[in-house]
Amino acid sequence: MISRSLGPEFGGAIGIIFALANAVAVSLHTVGFCEALNDLLIQQGIKIVDNGENDIRIIGSATLIVLACIVSIGMEWEAKAQLLLMGILLVSLGNFLVGSIMGPTSDDEIAKGFVGFDGNSI
Repeated sequence: MISRSLGPEFGGAIGIIFALANAVAVSLHTVGFCEALNDLLIQQGIKIVDNGENDIRIIGSATLIVLACIVSIGMEWEAKAQLLLMGILLVSLGNFLVGSIMGPTSDDEIAKGFVGFDGNSI
């Protein structure tokens, strides 16, 4: 679509950069997801191998396999999966808002930098 609007020279160059940017974005989002999930597992006392880099690698490999399966099934299933993932994202955003309004419940959370909303500190 870009090459039809701007011509094959500009469209091709922009398309290649866009594809590379998406590939880098997927890798960075996957690593961030794996590190966050590993932190949650550590807090719950669950470990896969060592609660370290190997757990992050295992979670990342499983995540990429699931994503590859979703994409390889076809665009129709990928569109359906996006709706499910959007629902999960909306629930997590709501969880973030409720948690930040409730504020910290212990001195340990305050020491980690979580202070919540506080109208008295302004």
